[in-house]
Amino acid sequence: MPENSKLSPAHIEWKQDTPVSTTFDDMYFNVQAGLAESRHVFLQGNQLETRFRQLSENTFTIAETGFGTGLNFLATRELWLKTAPADAQLHFISVEKHPLRKDDLQQALSHWPELSSGSTQLIERYPLPVPGFHRLRLDGGRVNLTLMLMDAAEAYAQMSATVDAWFLDGFAPSKNPEMWNSALFSQIGRVSAPGTTLATFTAAGFVRRGLQDVGFEIAKVPGFGQKREMVTAVFRADGNSATGENASETPWYDRPESTTRPEEIIVIGAGVAGCATARAFAERGIKVTLLERNPEIAQEGSGNRQGALYAKLPVSHNTQGQLHLSGLLYSDRLLREADPDRSFWSDCGLLQLAANDKELDRQQALIEKTQFDASIVQAIAHDEASALAGMEVGAPGLYMPKGGWVAPQELCAYLLKHPLIDLRCNTQVHSLTQNPDDLSWQIQLAEGDPIKAGTVILCTAAETKQLDQTAYLPIKPIRGQTTIAAADKQLNTVVCADGYVSPSREGQYCFGATFDLHDLSLEVRTEDHDKNLAKLRNSVPTLADEIDTAKLEGKTAYRCSTADYLPITGGVPDYEAFVEDYAKLRVDRKWKFDSAPPQHLKGLYINVGHGSKGLITAPLCGEVLAALICNEPAPVEKELLDALNPARFIIKNLIRKTI
Repeated sequence: MPENSKLSPAHIEWKQDTPVSTTFDDMYFNVQAGLAESRHVFLQGNQLETRFRQLSENTFTIAETGFGTGLNFLATRELWLKTAPADAQLHFISVEKHPLRKDDLQQALSHWPELSSGSTQLIERYPLPVPGFHRLRLDGGRVNLTLMLMDAAEAYAQMSATVDAWFLDGFAPSKNPEMWNSALFSQIGRVSAPGTTLATFTAAGFVRRGLQDVGFEIAKVPGFGQKREMVTAVFRADGNSATGENASETPWYDRPESTTRPEEIIVIGAGVAGCATARAFAERGIKVTLLERNPEIAQEGSGNRQGALYAKLPVSHNTQGQLHLSGLLYSDRLLREADPDRSFWSDCGLLQLAANDKELDRQQALIEKTQFDASIVQAIAHDEASALAGMEVGAPGLYMPKGGWVAPQELCAYLLKHPLIDLRCNTQVHSLTQNPDDLSWQIQLAEGDPIKAGTVILCTAAETKQLDQTAYLPIKPIRGQTTIAAADKQLNTVVCADGYVSPSREGQYCFGATFDLHDLSLEVRTEDHDKNLAKLRNSVPTLADEIDTAKLEGKTAYRCSTADYLPITGGVPDYEAFVEDYAKLRVDRKWKFDSAPPQHLKGLYINVGHGSKGLITAPLCGEVLAALICNEPAPVEKELLDALNPARFIIKNLIRKTI
């Protein structure tokens, strides 16, 4: 995500019911023949009908330049659903620097009622104008669209994927020369593999030469309609550009060596992270056994009555802010599909109050420098904030329309409603041992016979440090107590300041929370209720006055935090091997290593460290992990993948010479 978070939307005018870009002086499609042209150039040009029918893998990945109206995507989706195996998933990756507004998109797609089942889903899920990656799920997961709203070359430089077929589309090279460049061709070569195909409507010489330079074998074939020629191509991997993910300046962040897609996995820990991870694999047709040490799911950090959907946006771009916003938008899409009736969540919006001058200055700087769209965040005066909340609040602040609250236990229960998930509670994991012969994992339980598994995912929060394989990770538990109380007044939005309070649910308010780094007692304390009430009084004084302090209840649990306050998601490194392989970093942090893949503990993965933001980071990280293990395109930028990688702590400590 770039420093400036404002996207420039497409500027169009309608000429004879056809959208025309005023920026590029080119039309998006021909009303009479646009769909036929898409099918001829891209579907037939890549021989997709035959390839879909004969598909032997679980997934097929198509990448496109120039999403435009999504016509190519919808035509591909239609063909996929008609011809591909019912248990296979299509991944369609596309990029758009100047996205259409939703109403223009809807008007454009109305020309093709035969595509309405797909266009309706696309319009419902169409992302807000936020730069970065947006993973959209259609048709129950059979079709997945990763829409990257940014420059094409920059987007594909951040993409972790291997592409099966390319659609080189967009406005003509003569109209949009900035997109058709060597940097883009280089990235196309990087994420292609021998046999990857490509089709494009243009036969321009510099396009053909650029594709040849990165390893494509070019053929001119008859174009569509009056266009005499178009180009198809096959990647032969003999170009001048480095290809493949191992051509990396940071090889320790490369994906674990490709493995066979597992038929079943074991997930340990049934909080939000574990349940979201289990669901991500089950939706891919993979059997999941979920082990939980407590009698029920979501009993610890995920056991609060309500949690806020809250992304703290930074003034200057940073990885944490990028992850939080991506996660918030991903969770919003998940919840809309999971619970359209809002029975266990609410998109009521969120107020982040400026409780002091320092915070007010920060918020003003955020609005001025980041230029987020108003659908993400907007500055509001004190009286406006009170009107939105439905009662007097303590300060002006920021309003986030996509904020809200979730009941975590009910979200977890929904996530586990899948026939491929087998939940086993009262199952305490004691240790893990890897079999040296087949590299499978032996899970030793506190009681009962051990369990054998080829793939194990740890979603065990701070307990992760109790396992030998992950004891080195800088994970820390942070105690927090929330307060639950009844009140008659109705708050309309989530309000955050020093603490947070959600609108009431069934007459009960949930607010807090304390932050205790060195005290790990799980006792619910009166003095902590007093602290939470003081925070509430500063932010929503009218509501605080309504609380009956004689009837307070509460819950205490641990947040699982990390040294850099980012989650830990990915393959678990082989600690000793990493220290040995990358020892040169102690003397030269810019040392150029060979392309040998990093050594991980095969079949062992992790998704922990979500702190107080698990409702917006854990579901996205579960999807990241499923894509990683199943060799699918990543749903987030490589910048984020690297920031989440468990290996980051080993590498930092080598550079710091602390190991």
